[in-house]
Amino acid sequence: MSQQSSDPTIYDGLMFVSLGAVITGIVFLILTLNEYGWSGG
Repeated sequence: MSQQSSDPTIYDGLMFVSLGAVITGIVFLILTLNEYGWSGG
């Protein structure tokens, strides 16, 4: 009884927003750690 719709819903938009927020947080975390002399290796 589930309908497969190809048009994006609000949940798809929220998923991409949260994904962008996670990536942005990781970038700022790396930039902050670099100020303290942290290296990824």
